[in-house]
Amino acid sequence: MNLEQLREQLEIDEGVEYEVYLDHLGYPTFGIGHLVLETDPEHGLPVGTTVSKQRVDEAFEHDVDVVLKE
Repeated sequence: MNLEQLREQLEIDEGVEYEVYLDHLGYPTFGIGHLVLETDPEHGLPVGTTVSKQRVDEAFEHDVDVVLKE
């Protein structure tokens, strides 16, 4: 499975949000389940803040890189 296929499948399974929202545990999240980290520019932004497609793409690619390295 290539990166684009993985993304498409995760978008089907998990959805994709172009704004900050609280996940089922109450943690700020956006994109395809990207947990907002202290190092993210979105850290501290209120729920409902819009996140660009470019930023969602960056976060997704970063998250995939982290998983592959682990």
